Amino acid sequence: MSVVQHATDAVTREHSIDTTRAREDAAAVTRPSRPRRPAAPSTHRARARRAEARSGWLLAAPSAVLILLFFVVPFCLTLVMSAFDWPTFGTPKPVGAANFAHVLSDPKFGQALLFTVGYTVVTSVLGVAASLGMALLVRPRFGGRTAVRALLFAPVTIGFAPAGLLWLSMSNVRTGVLPAMAVALGIVPPGTDWFANTGTTLALVVVMTVWKTAGLAMLVLLIGMDSIPQEVYEAAKLDGARSWATLTRITLPLIAKPLSLVILLTVTTTFLAFDQFFAMTKGGPDNSTVTVVYYLYNAAFVNLDRGYAAAVAVVVVVIMAVISVAQVRLQRGKDRA
Repeated sequence: MSVVQHATDAVTREHSIDTTRAREDAAAVTRPSRPRRPAAPSTHRARARRAEARSGWLLAAPSAVLILLFFVVPFCLTLVMSAFDWPTFGTPKPVGAANFAHVLSDPKFGQALLFTVGYTVVTSVLGVAASLGMALLVRPRFGGRTAVRALLFAPVTIGFAPAGLLWLSMSNVRTGVLPAMAVALGIVPPGTDWFANTGTTLALVVVMTVWKTAGLAMLVLLIGMDSIPQEVYEAAKLDGARSWATLTRITLPLIAKPLSLVILLTVTTTFLAFDQFFAMTKGGPDNSTVTVVYYLYNAAFVNLDRGYAAAVAVVVVVIMAVISVAQVRLQRGKDRA
């Protein structure tokens, strides 16, 4: 009986196990399968960021190489040369900071720096005002507007040296058209040499520089003005705003960034002026129109003092960096306000 009972119990257990398995299989078939979890989104974002960073580096690489080759490396070499007495022929000798001390103590450099600052202020103010006036003049639609814009922009395509020679010939006391017109109008007596006086010489160079550079600034300001929605002006007109109020309260505030760019470019190019003075005045009369870049040219290629000229170049770069950073921070402060 015990054997039969054990066999019966074994059969019963196997049957129950088979029944349980069958139920589990049926439940597995009827139970909906759980969806697999997708990959973490952070992984995709990280891959996208890495790909975007690689694309950015590839796009910026050519410009970075050019900046490295044509600015960083030459500036480093100039910085090294500034610490040496570097003759044209012979072995350079280290002098430490003596060249910089000479630059800062030379009264001629101080005179050139003061003249450059004054010339930069006058030319920048007149240039920005002229370019703004030109942009306002040619912005409305009228017949021949494209031709007028092209004529105003045309001087930009001329280099400073050719433009200086052109104005030099026009200002010649014997054959120039400008002295003849001034004599005909009774402004100056016949035979007046405009380049014999510092004031008239500087005035000619300033007028030539404004004539040469205002077209590009006009184009930048026109782009900024064209981005202003016309609805803003229509609303101001409905409110009874006049031309001056529209200019000072709508146009100028909305073109603040293009105007800041124009001021930065004008100050930078004017401070580094050389070609127009070399072509028109040669630093005269009596070295009264020598700019800092002209002073640098004389040190390097007239006096052949390459180490001292390198020190002057470093000082000029530092001054320009200070001016540019000050302008950018001033504009950022205005934007935050």
